[in-house]
Amino acid sequence: MRKSLLSLAVLSALAMPSLSFAEDAAPAVAAATPDWTFPASVGYVSDYIFRGQSQSWGKGSLQAAIEADHASGFYAGLSMESVSDKWLAGASLETDFFAGFRHAIANTDFGYDVGAIYYAYPGADWNKSVFKSNKNSLNTLEAYAAVNYKWLSLKAGRTITEYFGWNNNNSGTLGGFAGDNNAGVIPGGSTKGSYFYEADASYEVLPTWTASGQLGRQVIADAVGLDITYYKAGVSKAFANGWTVGGFYSGTNEPAAYKNFASLSSSGDATNVAKNQVFVSVFKSF
Repeated sequence: MRKSLLSLAVLSALAMPSLSFAEDAAPAVAAATPDWTFPASVGYVSDYIFRGQSQSWGKGSLQAAIEADHASGFYAGLSMESVSDKWLAGASLETDFFAGFRHAIANTDFGYDVGAIYYAYPGADWNKSVFKSNKNSLNTLEAYAAVNYKWLSLKAGRTITEYFGWNNNNSGTLGGFAGDNNAGVIPGGSTKGSYFYEADASYEVLPTWTASGQLGRQVIADAVGLDITYYKAGVSKAFANGWTVGGFYSGTNEPAAYKNFASLSSSGDATNVAKNQVFVSVFKSF
């Protein structure tokens, strides 16, 4: 699952002023803007939280991303995050493939972004759960669209496939979620078409200091008690050579279904995967 927060570098070009020592010197030719740029980042978060839920079972996560951006607005990229098999059956790595088109509307402060992302979990499957669910992939395809104005963005998306493989067999009502026996995917239901919507803000309050916030809602199709409202707020500090350090508070409406969630591995422990908490991040951009 890709974070509301995929950390990618924002590259800027610095133009060197030219000096002319003769009245008839030829005018300087501006350097051509490259058609392609390739921002990338590597980093660590103390907990990988995706739409309010910990993907790393409250532990740290190593993350990396690279993106290819074309001057036309087309982009495509890849991100990787370490995850826990206690929450994602049989998974230790998440690999996200994404592509889309983003464009700033001329002479305005508006822009838009449309695209799709494929969340892949190599080697993972619901039949690797300690509860021996039927074979079912966690891999998920999601389409999204966003509009932005200055430092504010509104985004929504919908799954084309089942939501991370959730179905009545592995996440059903009457026992699928220990925190709420009535919660789960309804008999005969499909989580295909689950959707989210969120607002994100990011504003540089002081030079090199950026405040950010997020408020969103994830709705699980054909399910009871699994929808979740999530929010996040924090501040980050940019340093020389592409380093950024951040601190954030993540919270949810804490649905009962996600409390005392039993590990999907054989570890035997349980946790609240949607609890309110503080986490920190360190990233290096290239």
